[in-house]
Amino acid sequence: MMGLSKRQINWLIVTVSLFTGSLWVWLDGRSKGDNSAYMVVVYSFAILVAYSTFLFLSNRGKNRDVLESLHKQAAILEVMESGDFEEDDYVFSARKGEVVIARVNETILNEFRSNGSTSSGGFGGVSLPIFGNVRANVGGYSGRSRRNPEESTPIDVGTSTYTNQRIVFAGENVVREFDLDKLVNLEAGDNGITLTIAVSNRDKASMLSSVNFDDLTPGIAASIAVAYQEGGQALALEKIRETRKQIADAIALQDAKSSKKASIRR
Repeated sequence: MMGLSKRQINWLIVTVSLFTGSLWVWLDGRSKGDNSAYMVVVYSFAILVAYSTFLFLSNRGKNRDVLESLHKQAAILEVMESGDFEEDDYVFSARKGEVVIARVNETILNEFRSNGSTSSGGFGGVSLPIFGNVRANVGGYSGRSRRNPEESTPIDVGTSTYTNQRIVFAGENVVREFDLDKLVNLEAGDNGITLTIAVSNRDKASMLSSVNFDDLTPGIAASIAVAYQEGGQALALEKIRETRKQIADAIALQDAKSSKKASIRR
């Protein structure tokens, strides 16, 4: 719905429901000669209009930011299309025959971890006197503890580097290496903003996600890296051209939508 998040949609439903409910109460009361709920309708309508306006403006701003990031990614791909993969403004220890293809700053590393355990309370039973001050507990049972299900948890923020041999995440506290020849699964989310990686030498999958959209997204960078690993520079360049065309088509589509809206306003 207009690119809204689940939370925004839920709040929109709440405000619409509030206005509809207050309108029904006012109309019902008015039919009986009671107009006391009129101001409730006015206030709820004002809340609905204000929230709808906020959603419209924030969504328009989000579209503008996305379009700007697409232009920047297209510019990066244009440079890479000339075969210029290397960057000399950072230090990376490459292996023999390894080609650094891209680097994505401000990458979040997520891994599946449990957030602790949950305890179920026990019951001490009934305390019965036996003799004197001595008592006995009857019918009690001890509590139990179980591990909570694992959830995708942010571990660190750092830089992810993509080569023709591996994907390397380097954060302030954590370093992860994912060898491309050990890939079991590689799955990119919408626009490549998230990238789920599973390799045979690690028990659990990890996820990389973008924070800075001025760089290539992890999904785009990984697709080029895998293409280079499978077919060398020629296949990587083909993937770059293909991705650049897709981005250009997306920009053209967004520009067409904006022009259409502008012409309607006139």
